[in-house]
Amino acid sequence: MNNNFSASNQLDDLLQRVGAKLQISKTQRKLAEERYLAVGTWLSKDEDLFNGADIEIYPQGSLSISTTVKPLSKQEYDLDLVCQINQTWQGKDPLKLLNSIEKRLKGNKMYEGMVERKNRCIRLNYANEFHMDILPAHPADNTSSTSVKVPDRKAKDWKDSNPKGYADWFNDRSHQYEILLEKRADIKPLPHDDSIERKPPLKRAVQLIKRYRDVYFEDNPDSAPISIVLTTLAGHIYEGQASVHEAISDILDGILMQLPNNGKRLVVLNPTNQKEDLSERWEGHPELYKEFLKFIRDFKAKWDEISELRGIHEIAEELKLMFGENVINEIIKEQAEYTEKARKNNLLGVVGAGILVAATKEENVTALRKNTFYGE
Repeated sequence: MNNNFSASNQLDDLLQRVGAKLQISKTQRKLAEERYLAVGTWLSKDEDLFNGADIEIYPQGSLSISTTVKPLSKQEYDLDLVCQINQTWQGKDPLKLLNSIEKRLKGNKMYEGMVERKNRCIRLNYANEFHMDILPAHPADNTSSTSVKVPDRKAKDWKDSNPKGYADWFNDRSHQYEILLEKRADIKPLPHDDSIERKPPLKRAVQLIKRYRDVYFEDNPDSAPISIVLTTLAGHIYEGQASVHEAISDILDGILMQLPNNGKRLVVLNPTNQKEDLSERWEGHPELYKEFLKFIRDFKAKWDEISELRGIHEIAEELKLMFGENVINEIIKEQAEYTEKARKNNLLGVVGAGILVAATKEENVTALRKNTFYGE
């Protein structure tokens, strides 16, 4: 990396800071983990429900891959967990399993008023905080595969999935240049969130893509593409870019290149279980697919406009429209204060992930000259 604090360095630092502002706070994360473990313990202690079978409770979704995004005012954080019962699914009624999980949760005075039936899971609604979706599952077979079968009320049948494999796949994709995966226990703690300096660009890119999705569909949330579709597309396309801005540009280009030109819809499969169509929601609902296409094309056009801008303040004005005025105002102020303080002490540097840091002996950073370009 060169020794100049370029506009691209500054932009990528802003994008890293936006992601940091949007992710779940340490306090919220601690509360979520406490409630996740409490629910897991309550479910695991019901010997009648599981008939003596070994069970595993583990997180899935954005918390398992560190891509949480602060919800808009009328939305809540999702906290998803899997309750895997290590028995065969064959010959069992999927609806009976969902009903049993629901009954067990309603048997707890703390949870009974919070329970909501969903298609594939049972939801617990924590008022004004987040909701927790509990997905029951059985192993898909008796091999070492992490694929599972999950119940589906609408289909009245079992569906294929692989939450564990998916999380491992995405983390591998995002950590192509650093950070090894961790091994976890049966009731697994939520994985430690990455610090702002070390958040891999793919994870930041997914956070920002989901945030713009939320803003874009704020008045019509039911038409928004679901997170796992966007995350999977990003994971497939990402090729180890060290810049968040570049990663988003290439992801959007890659999605547009993958779109079928034969009138059929894009099919997004679970990369760790090809039997699971993550985009099945579009099947029979062409209007939802059209909304996805419009979103991606509009996103690409707006991102290209940002790429052409040279002044960081002009860029900030565009970012406000995409990610929210308050958060951009906060990070512009924070970045200015941080860089000015570090520059005065001749300690300003840039790490590979594109974020500014105070240079130390421990960090692999490139120090920046005291009087280098800033703020135009």
